[in-house]
Amino acid sequence: MHEQILRLRAPKDRMLHLWFEPWAEGIAFPAGTIVELRAASSYEGTLEVDETLERTAVYGWSGCTLRVVVEGKLIESFDQSVPEAFGTLSTKANISMLFGPPPVPTVAEGANFRVRPWWRFWR
Repeated sequence: MHEQILRLRAPKDRMLHLWFEPWAEGIAFPAGTIVELRAASSYEGTLEVDETLERTAVYGWSGCTLRVVVEGKLIESFDQSVPEAFGTLSTKANISMLFGPPPVPTVAEGANFRVRPWWRFWR
């Protein structure tokens, strides 16, 4: 089993807007929060991170599942593994090619940034 733990800290002056691919879901965290991402897969790989001022996108690798933890508490669990077909290209390259860049939260979403794209009806 290949595992990776990645810790991200929200800036002291603003929220951290995380977008998770290929799960197509976004979560916002208050300023100063340390978010721990725990990824696991039977395939070798690492999480890819694409950071802008507005949001940070995190991409899983082939076969990867992901857990989001804050202060020891499980916030979200992405148990649907990344499709093995994504193994030929990075997940970021596949998602970008098919759907374009991840969304940027609007002012209205603000602290409640928990968004799914219009095409995702489940969950």
